[in-house]
Amino acid sequence: IRRMGGYWWAALAVWAMVLNPAVVKLYSLANTQSLIACMLVWVLVLTLGGDRPLWQVLLGSGLAGVMLVTRVNLFPVLILLLLYIYWEYGWRVGLYSTLSGAIPVVIVHAVYWPGILKIWAHWIPKALTPFLDPWRYPDGAIPSWNPSPTLATRLLSFFQGFRFHFVALIGTIGVLLLWPGKHRWKSKSHFRTVIFLASLFYLLVIMHMWASLGKSYCVFCYPVYLSFFISLGLILIVVAFVDWKGNVPFWRQVLVAVIILILAAGIGYGASPEVGDDLMPLLSIKVPRIRSLQVLPGSVELGGLLQNYFGLTAERYEPIARTLLPGLVGLFIGLLIILIAVLIFRWFARRDGSSRPQLGLIALVLFLVMGYIFTPTVILGGGYNTYDCGGDVIGGYEAAGEHLSAIIPEGSLVYWEGGNSVIPLLYLENIDMFPAQINGDYAFRLGGAPDALERFGFWSEELAVEWAEEADVILIEERFYAGWLKDLVESGAYDELEPTAPTVECRRNSAIHIFQKKQ
Repeated sequence: IRRMGGYWWAALAVWAMVLNPAVVKLYSLANTQSLIACMLVWVLVLTLGGDRPLWQVLLGSGLAGVMLVTRVNLFPVLILLLLYIYWEYGWRVGLYSTLSGAIPVVIVHAVYWPGILKIWAHWIPKALTPFLDPWRYPDGAIPSWNPSPTLATRLLSFFQGFRFHFVALIGTIGVLLLWPGKHRWKSKSHFRTVIFLASLFYLLVIMHMWASLGKSYCVFCYPVYLSFFISLGLILIVVAFVDWKGNVPFWRQVLVAVIILILAAGIGYGASPEVGDDLMPLLSIKVPRIRSLQVLPGSVELGGLLQNYFGLTAERYEPIARTLLPGLVGLFIGLLIILIAVLIFRWFARRDGSSRPQLGLIALVLFLVMGYIFTPTVILGGGYNTYDCGGDVIGGYEAAGEHLSAIIPEGSLVYWEGGNSVIPLLYLENIDMFPAQINGDYAFRLGGAPDALERFGFWSEELAVEWAEEADVILIEERFYAGWLKDLVESGAYDELEPTAPTVECRRNSAIHIFQKKQ
């Protein structure tokens, strides 16, 4: 951003990330979002602008290939990057870049062939690739995780995306609304860069929106998915801003106002789980009594008036109010932003001889600036608390791992029933385990042939029972200490060793119980 927009834009972009608790938290987790975000930024550093040395372009292309085999959902990066390189740098550099990007993809496929075809068989439509049928999920492998989210839940996640990534998403909407004409770009190279960034960003947003909001597997993953590539949006804003069109048609200005109102109300709705209770006192405001459009003597609480008007019971009224009231407050704030924009526009209009920005541009910039300022608050990025946990989490895992390492003999076959984080097992040397358990519940299936499930990295209760009986050591986190597994370890065939302390302070039932099979 510094290279394409200058130091001030670079500083603003950095602070847009730093001031956003949601992004900071997401990139603090040991997941692939931060890894991919790092790779993507370096791909762009090495290739954007049309003036990069050949070695940088080739290195960027190769890194894009590494991205593809790290997270297959980012495969458009390599494809669109190569198209951009052909367009910007010419066919010769494009050909070299294609080879560079293909090298890591070919190597990884060769090493893991043919099992790697299971990944592509999952994503490519069956009708188009019948030859991949042997690598498709086995019959009867029904996921144990199968939620049924409502439309309201999907909307909540959609607007949480705007809350947690406000600046990037609102700014890129502005790029579309204020898109200049073809001949208004400062250079052809600049135009190509913007086209590449915009195409990649919007395509990735649509893909991940479909994968989360369009399906039921992980609806609330949508804001998390955006963090893979959200920095791309910030770069797009800066690169396109210098060519933003101030003189836009009237219909686009109306569209700006409508979008601001919808998003302001939606962001309020998205924040309802965090601020709904705090806004409930607003319903205690006294308002005049009204009946048949006639104002009556006395006053009544606003909440009671609405409850009577809509005929709601107290049980239904309170949850509805907690959900919708933040949206109404957001709508009011949106109206206030538009009103302030009108006042600023009229102030410019009274100044003789001065250039006058249009109302739509003023409103959009005002909305963006206010969101930038309020990013750290609970209304926006400060409201992300999914993985919040007090205490020294890393220290807790280290202590648990060291305790397990001191007790469990080398060469042991270990059965894990400790949730989706297998970090404590990293401290054990030369152990064997059942790989499907690394993905925990996400790999657990309610049916299917055991051999086929195991071949695909899945497991089931039938396999779980078989594996537990084979294991030398069984590890059970306290919250999972129940059912047939509890009966097995209490059957007299196992010695219970000293358990670990709780691995995380925010979950007191996170101690790991250790059972060793008697000789």
